Amino acid sequence: MNSINAVVLAAILLAAIFLFLSCFISPATAVYKFELAGVITYTDVHCDGQQLPMIVPEKPRETEEKTDDKSLAREKREVAKLQAIREQRERQDKQIRDLSARGAAARERKCKSLALQLKWREEQLRDAPLHAQIKARKMARRAAEKYRNDCQ
Repeated sequence: MNSINAVVLAAILLAAIFLFLSCFISPATAVYKFELAGVITYTDVHCDGQQLPMIVPEKPRETEEKTDDKSLAREKREVAKLQAIREQRERQDKQIRDLSARGAAARERKCKSLALQLKWREEQLRDAPLHAQIKARKMARRAAEKYRNDCQ
């Protein structure tokens, strides 16, 4: 379940980064300023009315570079953070797998031990003298119950 949450988080973050970057990559369109019936209007379509010259100030190049450097640094931090989260999830998943493998091995050892104890109790019951058979039968029955409860 944790790995699914990490994948969803990574997908959302990648989509957000893509949308953020697509704002800067989109092509610049021309803007036209014209006057029609005394009203100044701006549009992206060339008009047939009185077109007025439009002065668009250019951004200084170093500001763009600084912005690009900042966004690149921020993206690197985000990628590093996602990488750290992914590595942490992988470590946790490995620990869980190791714990479950150790638990299965311990259960198997316990079941083998209980099966051996059950075998010994049944042997004691067969070899018990008449006056000790009741006690041996009870011990064998308890060993069988314990084996069934823990291993089956």
